[in-house]
Amino acid sequence: MRMGWLAWGAMVLATSAGAQEPASDTGGAEIVVTGHRPMRVDAKILRAAQARFAEDRIELSPQGVLQFELWRGNKRVRADGVKLALMDAAGREIPVTIDGNGRIAFAPVPKGRWFLTAPAQASDLSLRPIILSSGTRIDDRRLGDLRLQCRVMVSMAKAKASLLAMPLIGMFDAIGGCASKRFGFYHRTEQSLAGAVAVAPGGTPKVLPMSATRDAYLPPLSDRTMDNETRIRTTYQ
Repeated sequence: MRMGWLAWGAMVLATSAGAQEPASDTGGAEIVVTGHRPMRVDAKILRAAQARFAEDRIELSPQGVLQFELWRGNKRVRADGVKLALMDAAGREIPVTIDGNGRIAFAPVPKGRWFLTAPAQASDLSLRPIILSSGTRIDDRRLGDLRLQCRVMVSMAKAKASLLAMPLIGMFDAIGGCASKRFGFYHRTEQSLAGAVAVAPGGTPKVLPMSATRDAYLPPLSDRTMDNETRIRTTYQ
């Protein structure tokens, strides 16, 4: 599993939009903007996310919706408090939809040099994908949604990866990517965890590992005894 963590860490680092910072074992594909610089994310990363979601949606998440969240460190930031814009060099804009939970959605992003922008922030912001199916909640998720979310994260990281990261990305793909038992994808939570379990239909709950700081859990992405309808249920301190 350590090899998978190393490959993933390299890809997370490669997605940085500002200064580089060490990857966390609770990470995801983070587009990081550091310090007081305005946020500016190349829309090719959003296109990569949308394309992978569309490609694998029927298999893993037929009722899923792809959205994005803003985070600052280990705290989620509601997007309705940030002046986001998706625009090109000519000043044309594509609407940015923000739902009642402060999450972001985009219409299909056209080809060309588009960027997601926001004014300078007091500290780092990161952009992360999240996939939720109808009838699910952040504390009661489908395993298929998490499997697809991992693939979307990897696609975002690849879209921004440097040539130096390509060998590690190739190694990650060679060992099976998100479905590999040698890879660990910790999913970060907004609150400190009391516990996390996987509940397969008609099965016995399986306790899931948590990070040392209890702010992330390890979903069983590679466990083929658990189908996509398995629920990942979390409780909080």
